[in-house]
Amino acid sequence: MHFCYMKDTLSRDATVRQDVAMPDQRTNPPQREIRPEFAPYLGLLDFLGALLGPRTEIVLHDVSDLSRSIIAVVNGEMSGRSVGGPATDLVLKILQNREYLERDYLTNYLAQGQSGGYFRSSTYFIRDERGEVIGMLCLNVDDGPLHEARKLLEALTQTTGLLKSTGLAPDARSEPSADEGPHEVAERLTLSVDELTHDSVARTVARLRVEGSRMTQEEKLEAVSELDAAGIFLMKGSVAHAAHALHVSEPTIYRYLKQLRTRGVPARS
Repeated sequence: MHFCYMKDTLSRDATVRQDVAMPDQRTNPPQREIRPEFAPYLGLLDFLGALLGPRTEIVLHDVSDLSRSIIAVVNGEMSGRSVGGPATDLVLKILQNREYLERDYLTNYLAQGQSGGYFRSSTYFIRDERGEVIGMLCLNVDDGPLHEARKLLEALTQTTGLLKSTGLAPDARSEPSADEGPHEVAERLTLSVDELTHDSVARTVARLRVEGSRMTQEEKLEAVSELDAAGIFLMKGSVAHAAHALHVSEPTIYRYLKQLRTRGVPARS
């Protein structure tokens, strides 16, 4: 079990600087202080890591600075993330859509790491005394060995018919086969702010099936609307990525956002 957090950084000062220049987070993640509200969760992470073992990554986010929200992580080598890493696309969407007003946690959704591996993930919302979310506790379980064992079991079943004859074979009607591939990915565990914003913008443009340079103004507005609903513009640097992908200036992106607000365009979920 590998437990990483900022030692000797607990502070009574709840103010976190928002204007720190962002270095390359893959090689040199920017560090930050752990606010007192999160100190009790460090022991919980240690406990969960010992309980759940090396195939479960446990991440503690402080959402007061989304560009470096990870303040503690256990088994971060599973996704390659570390202290000082950014929030995920799902964290941004939850904050933008205020989904936390309707529930206290999300469980058993599919997440994908930058290396392509899949995780069964769950997130618990950490709140302040007013009920506003100040952080998130996330668990990412690597079920890969379980899926491999299941595929082997199914292969043995098909080859020998032994389990089928004894009634112990898995019911294909009740559970999807491992060969059917993963369900829709709800979260991507990106390693840096640049990766997060670039990937989000690229996926949005790809869904519209039109290159940014060939989009009409309405198509560009639609792309900006989708990105806004996903919470991407909560992240510093995202406007520049969107402007580059859509072949417009940064002021144009801000103008589109203002135009969407004026129209009262509802957020897409």
